[in-house]
Amino acid sequence: MHPIDLQKLSDFDFENLCRDIFTKLLGVSLELFTPGPDAGVDLRHLGANGEKVIVQCKHWMRSGRTKFVSHMLDVELSKVRKLAPTRYIIATTVGMTPQAKQKLYDAFKPYLRSTEDIVGVDEIASTLRNNPEIIKKHIRLWLNDATVLEASLNRNIIWRSQHLADEVLETLRTYVPSRNLQQAMGIAEENHVCVLAGPPGVGKSTLAQVLCAYYASQSFELIEVSENIEDAFRTWDKNARQVFIYDDFLGQSSLHEKLHKNEDSRLLSAIARIRQDPNKRLICTTRTYILNQARQRYERLDRADLEPITFTVNLEGFTREEKAKILYNHVFWSKWPQRAKEDFAHPESYRPILRHANFNPRAIANVLATDFDPDFGDPAEQVLASLDNPLSLWEHVFDNQLSDAERILLSLLFSLDSKALLSRLRQAFAKAGAGNDIQFKKSLRILEGSLVRIFSDKGCDWVQFSNPSVNDFMLVKLANETGLLLDLLKTPFSFDQVANLWDAHTGPCDAEVPAKIDLQPYAAEFERAALATFWQTESTDQDLVRRIGVCLRIAEKLDVPQLEKAAVEALGIPGRLYGATHLDDIAHLLQLASRSRNVRLRARYRELQWEGLTALFNRDRRECGLFRAATYALWLRDLIDEEVRHAICAEADQLADAMLDLYCYGPADPDSETLRYGLTYMRQYKDCLERWPISAELFNERHYESMDFGGDEEGDENEDEVAQIDPELVDGHVYFIMSSLLVDT
Repeated sequence: MHPIDLQKLSDFDFENLCRDIFTKLLGVSLELFTPGPDAGVDLRHLGANGEKVIVQCKHWMRSGRTKFVSHMLDVELSKVRKLAPTRYIIATTVGMTPQAKQKLYDAFKPYLRSTEDIVGVDEIASTLRNNPEIIKKHIRLWLNDATVLEASLNRNIIWRSQHLADEVLETLRTYVPSRNLQQAMGIAEENHVCVLAGPPGVGKSTLAQVLCAYYASQSFELIEVSENIEDAFRTWDKNARQVFIYDDFLGQSSLHEKLHKNEDSRLLSAIARIRQDPNKRLICTTRTYILNQARQRYERLDRADLEPITFTVNLEGFTREEKAKILYNHVFWSKWPQRAKEDFAHPESYRPILRHANFNPRAIANVLATDFDPDFGDPAEQVLASLDNPLSLWEHVFDNQLSDAERILLSLLFSLDSKALLSRLRQAFAKAGAGNDIQFKKSLRILEGSLVRIFSDKGCDWVQFSNPSVNDFMLVKLANETGLLLDLLKTPFSFDQVANLWDAHTGPCDAEVPAKIDLQPYAAEFERAALATFWQTESTDQDLVRRIGVCLRIAEKLDVPQLEKAAVEALGIPGRLYGATHLDDIAHLLQLASRSRNVRLRARYRELQWEGLTALFNRDRRECGLFRAATYALWLRDLIDEEVRHAICAEADQLADAMLDLYCYGPADPDSETLRYGLTYMRQYKDCLERWPISAELFNERHYESMDFGGDEEGDENEDEVAQIDPELVDGHVYFIMSSLLVDT
């Protein structure tokens, strides 16, 4: 067996390794404790007879043996005396001499039973060799040995493959095994070939390197294919076990720069040959849209059945714990100062990163690979900034690798709220003049799997951006490039596009939303687009009341008199508000009408007010409808007669008391809708918990559902406040992982 290098492990890796080793050696289960204020405890076993065994894990990379012994005597000895364990064991990555062991034994006895309770790096390595099942559980032990990789390099192209071995070693420092590895390895084992596809930044090359390192550890010769597949044929040895890695085998930016004459034929020949040879493996990577382009351009590739050997890498396979390990590994091995690393150990720092919709290992790795500069913000803020910026991931693809038809399709999808029925998107594509149905299918096929995904729901096919960062990127692109925006406004298909672009104009611009679309300079074009789609009911799911509300909001901010006129005329038909699908739209419309400067609308306001309030207070006759009516009465208090409001709220108060009595004393709980709307109503009062003390229990159970009109995010804030009280309980193993960045002093 090759030498085992424990220095390649992080502190967290080493503690987990020690738990497995000493669980095996001692025959007992061991608790793992977080670093920081641990009082000298990393692993602990409490026996039924009062026995207390403590294992102190010291992954000592800071200095040599002398400094380690001094640290144990000056810092750890006092902690151990306070703990007074029945047995104390020291495990360290320092090589221990007999003299050093004796010095520690003399100081720590009677807690150390003998010098054998001081386990240095040589003893740990020996134990691992005798227990290979432990090695198999820790990927960085069996995939990090440089001698394995160097011995596996094909000598004919070692000048090119040597850097691959270095890259693999660096990759394995931060790699976190996930379902992606298991699934990709299953494909490689079954078919001998695995094509890893996916969008930029999700870890295709990383996964390919890990697979190759695994095969190198199984005595496969590692060959990097760089120029073309001929590298594989030139180095083929029928008697040797060989694994070929071909990164970006169809090109990094487009297939045009990669495939030479008859390259598609040679690729398929190599794949077929390797699939029949149990001593060969081929690992390829490509971006999904380039693979789709290749299938369209090259008939042979299109006819070939590549599905069984293709695995799409995505970030959905990562659990929150795996994300924490990824973040921890990149922070631990970065060259940032220790004080900056420790910032990530705190829940308020790591939670926003792990929860971030654009969580991306490449973005995290890129920012941590740079020198830390405090002028750019706190450490966690710098990582969040890299996740907030989608431009670096998608801009090169959009500008250089897509056709005009594909760019138009992405713009259309954004304007349709980033998710659209496939049939509706096809119609919008045709209306925009981007091409016929064949072109639409071709463009969609190229984008599928990288920038968009197609899925079925309730019998309908939908198209959606594959990642929230794509949506963010398109927002920034439309905000900055006039041509893209004007193209949308010239040939609108649905009023939904108008409403969504307006939301992008009026919405926030912060860390979560990277840009706003300024429609003010294009008010005339925007008005024409709205007028052209206002009455087109077949292309929108928005009812007329909602469309009228959108138009009035636009008229309130922009100089669009014709659009305002159309909205006011649409309100001229008596009973129009009764047809609203959503009561919230009626409430919004009443507020807009009450402050409108339009003379015709002001003249009709009393009639609209009576019609709207009647619909709000009388349309929903269920018990929960009373709570909804009372909530609207409070929200629209300036538009409602005070006596009417008091009467509705008094009746709702009585129903709230009855609901709480039923919840507390039975015989059955109130129905879920009554609970949700009842709690939403009760939340309108600042003294809610004083009026109804028992409601605190219901709020904690999160039965309420904040209604759109006037809702807030109080629930999430409360959740974080609770988490701050006991992050170990709330975050579980994530807290253990991230706390390992703290240095115990």
